Amino acid sequence: MTPKDTTQQAVETDIVAKLSKVVEEAIESIVNTTGLSKREVIQVIEEVKEVELAQATQAAIQEAIRKISIATDLNTDEISRIFKENRTASLGAITKQLHEKSKSDRVVLEGGFTHHPKPLA
Repeated sequence: MTPKDTTQQAVETDIVAKLSKVVEEAIESIVNTTGLSKREVIQVIEEVKEVELAQATQAAIQEAIRKISIATDLNTDEISRIFKENRTASLGAITKQLHEKSKSDRVVLEGGFTHHPKPLA
């Protein structure tokens, strides 16, 4: 492994750790608002548009998805799809999927800057 690879791996690890914190805090805010378990939140998060939840619950879920969207540059439909596809997975696994999708959607520009070409929903 070259020094560049080691540095890139360290950066990736840091990004995933920060994203993990955002995802954990977002899910925890829903848990605190609704009284649902983390597992229950993960299982219903993709159904937020169909399920008639209390206004506070809807607001908490929307805020959680918004925070994840800001952290990942993914739109809400992509985030909901990842939660739906990983409804039995751990938050760590979901975080990894969010990160991988975010990374794959980014375009590397000259100078190493990244740009997400899709508008956020």
